[in-house]
Amino acid sequence: MFNALGIFVIRRKYAVVIAWFVIILVAAPFFTQAANFLKPGGFSNESFPSVQARKVLQERLELTTLTVDFVFSHPDWSVFEPRFTGAISSAISGLTEFEEIDSVLTHLDDPSRASALSNTVHVSAGLTIELEESVEFLETVTEYVDPGPLTMIITGGPALYRDISLASERDLRRGEIVAFPIATIALLIVFGTLVAAFLPAAVGGGGVLVGVALVFFMSQGIDMSVFALNIVSLLGIGIGIDYSLFYTSRFQEELRSGKSVEASVLAAHSEAGQAILFSAVTSLIGLLSLVMFDVMMLRSVGIGAVAVILAALVAALTLMPALLSILGDRVNRFRVRPGWALNSKFSVWVPLSNWVMRRPWFVLIPTSIILVMLAVPALSMRLGTVDATILPDSLESRQGYDVLRDEFGFALKTVIPVVYIFAEEDDLFLMSDPFTRENIQRAFDVGHALERLDGVSGVSSIVNLDRTFGPNQYEVLYRHPESITDVAAKRIIEDSVRPGAILFLVHSDLHPFWPETRQLVTDIRALTSSDGELYVSGGASEITDIINTLYGKFPVIVAVVLVVTYVSLLLLFRSVLLPLKAVILNVLSILASYGALVFVFQEGNFSGLLNFQAMGVIEATLPILLFAIIFGLSMDYEIFLLSRVSEAYRRTGENEASVAEGLQRSGLIITGAASILIIVAASFVLADVVVVKAIGLGLAIAVFVDVTLVRALIAPAIMRIAGPWNWWLPDWLDRILPKVKRVE
Repeated sequence: MFNALGIFVIRRKYAVVIAWFVIILVAAPFFTQAANFLKPGGFSNESFPSVQARKVLQERLELTTLTVDFVFSHPDWSVFEPRFTGAISSAISGLTEFEEIDSVLTHLDDPSRASALSNTVHVSAGLTIELEESVEFLETVTEYVDPGPLTMIITGGPALYRDISLASERDLRRGEIVAFPIATIALLIVFGTLVAAFLPAAVGGGGVLVGVALVFFMSQGIDMSVFALNIVSLLGIGIGIDYSLFYTSRFQEELRSGKSVEASVLAAHSEAGQAILFSAVTSLIGLLSLVMFDVMMLRSVGIGAVAVILAALVAALTLMPALLSILGDRVNRFRVRPGWALNSKFSVWVPLSNWVMRRPWFVLIPTSIILVMLAVPALSMRLGTVDATILPDSLESRQGYDVLRDEFGFALKTVIPVVYIFAEEDDLFLMSDPFTRENIQRAFDVGHALERLDGVSGVSSIVNLDRTFGPNQYEVLYRHPESITDVAAKRIIEDSVRPGAILFLVHSDLHPFWPETRQLVTDIRALTSSDGELYVSGGASEITDIINTLYGKFPVIVAVVLVVTYVSLLLLFRSVLLPLKAVILNVLSILASYGALVFVFQEGNFSGLLNFQAMGVIEATLPILLFAIIFGLSMDYEIFLLSRVSEAYRRTGENEASVAEGLQRSGLIITGAASILIIVAASFVLADVVVVKAIGLGLAIAVFVDVTLVRALIAPAIMRIAGPWNWWLPDWLDRILPKVKRVE
């Protein structure tokens, strides 16, 4: 197959190049438009119990769960003096004209909305629309809010998600601007000539452009998260350049051996092309696993990554050989380092490989200990979710969030809305009076069961107003509601009671995103009542659903990915041991990156240097994303190393010499490819969005560990120790396995 494809491309090289030129030209406008059609967020799912509870809250209690939040302040005016209240009334007067806004609350409605620390108030406009619609609506509504002499900051869900989209797009552009020039310099160091260095960058970049354009088209029919674009671009740049680099380096090697241009292209296509194809397959296995999760963000990355990897693969196997066929020896033009530096005998990999072959146990034991130690912090990983702190404090929505947190205690503690629906035998329960003696008794039992749960600091409801009251006292109280003079109590009665439903607000001193808070949500859901049904809403409930959904599937998906990868490598290398070694070492590399994530982003080490605020948790999707990405990328380097070792072993039959030769011939190229991917990944550490920053750093660390400890030291040492067992395959298994045809 590879030989036939190589011959086809060589014979039609100009047609292939022209076709790619047209494809890239057509794709370019869609590449720039992709971000405009992606959606913010994507961390939830309509089937989650928390989402169903939110709908109950909206439909049965007529309460909104999405707000635009305004923070008004003045350096001198007191918040309750007429000048201040008049300015606010004037500013928000136009909001009630919008049917998308069902309520506006100020400090005059709720005194707790006035800060005790400064002349600042919190005003909320409750929305009747979903988040996706609200981002666009925000641009319209803010034109009608004129703060006059007051200072105004706009925050809340719509503003935060709008800024996440803007920051993500800005991160992408910054990453591309930084990554491509530095990657080109790294290619110059690897190849030593301008033409050879430019080719992988151009071909890889072309593949990325086409892949992102495909993401644009897919986003027209599939909801895709804006976070996917950054990750997909990072993968596309790194993998696209890597594939083209491996192809070009093999072509140069064949040219140096004295072969003609056509023979060199065919040889590169047969050996490097096959390795590229199988490395793409292993990457796709890991990334396709993301499609199995019921969360838009992960599914988007999986779909988008498949698109860019396929585009990069096709570019490497068609455009690259066509260009090399046209350039021929001119690929070595414009040399920037001496030709003797390309000779393997002058490479550091020769003494390194010889040293590893002589002292395999001396190499294996300490390096394995280091790898395990790097992974140890992962044992203390605490999963959580993102909040506004993933954004830089230069953005207005983040600034508003900080004011709400610092001056109003917003998000420092947890409030879990729990809706209790009375059970009845027929639909008449919709008109059921919550203030009957029987219903008050039911609600009283639920409210006090909630109070007794671990982690609960208090409950707000119509039956939790006074600890000295029982059901009888509450029944008497609500016979004469006019006797209630307490403003807070009146507000609870007005907002939390509707026919057939009562709202309980469960308060906790726990942070909304802590694991302990998820346990509290689980405990609330475990409460049962034969007389009604509980619906648990809120952010803590939603992150509980996210983690339960993701990590209920994750172990199974990991097992499937490992088995499928093992089988694919078994087919390629005809060995039982080598694929097992590759899979185990890849898992250790991934665990090392998890350890780095915990050390940096959970514990906050280097937060000042990297410009982020530690949350004390790891965003729940990050370990899954990194597993899918790193597993495939690490396997790329393993395949390129083993393909050279296997090639030498088929020729010589000597295990030790083959391992040494494979390391010598692939070491510089693998290091160069890894360096480029590290550069690309590290460029995303400059991102403003902390999730993107964490993915970039986790990937960079994983690749660095993989290419230094694993591929250069641990893997060769294990192969040296295993000896002929590296190539053991039982005869019965050899007979039943399909043959992967090689061109010798």
